[in-house]
Amino acid sequence: MESTFTTSTNGSGWEIVPTNAAAGIILAILFFYLFFRHFLFALMFMDVILGWLRNFSWFPREGKRRKTLIHWLIALGLFLGFNAVAGAAGWLEFIPQ
Repeated sequence: MESTFTTSTNGSGWEIVPTNAAAGIILAILFFYLFFRHFLFALMFMDVILGWLRNFSWFPREGKRRKTLIHWLIALGLFLGFNAVAGAAGWLEFIPQ
């Protein structure tokens, strides 16, 4: 299984390649956490269309939206922070394409 992440910004492609297994596992876990929190964050803003989801216990109800936003910001911060620290430590390689 290849554990590389490919992304692009401003027309430039990047590939994030972990140099050891631990960094790859941490990167994957943080990516999935950010993906899950981003999914809930997007659903929260689509509240008008997805109002029927309020019947489910996993969807953020009124009063829980701040908690969802805070968790999304934490997930984003952890993901970006790990990328910065792991890149500086040499655990990840950012390769322009």
